Amino acid sequence: MFLKRMVTKEEYKNNSYVIREALIRLMNEKDGALSGTGAIDVESESQLDPSSLLPKLSASLLVSIKEGDSKTEKKINKLEISYHDTIVHKISFNIAGFKTLTYILENNLPVIQSFITELNSLKDLQSFRYIINTPEE
Repeated sequence: MFLKRMVTKEEYKNNSYVIREALIRLMNEKDGALSGTGAIDVESESQLDPSSLLPKLSASLLVSIKEGDSKTEKKINKLEISYHDTIVHKISFNIAGFKTLTYILENNLPVIQSFITELNSLKDLQSFRYIINTPEE
């Protein structure tokens, strides 16, 4: 990954810090020059899709809502439709009056973060947990 080559791993606790620091350095650099990797050809950069530069990540989400809460279920269904390309797998089951939804997501970080933020903004969630996995090289 070009992001991981920009920084050394020994300075950081885990890979999320590495990626965050690399993105900050990338945004702060001027004239397309990247520290540690040389210069980028401006013509080829304009042809690239910005999302193709970011690594694909996978994430797991666990969401619990009250069973029979149709308003929240409708809001969740709208989000699922909006992010159908990101959702790889979904499992739904009911236990003790709660509906538990489990999602497996795969996309780049901004898209996954957007889905998690929108889902977490729903007020009637009983429980919400997520894990974002680091990309494999």
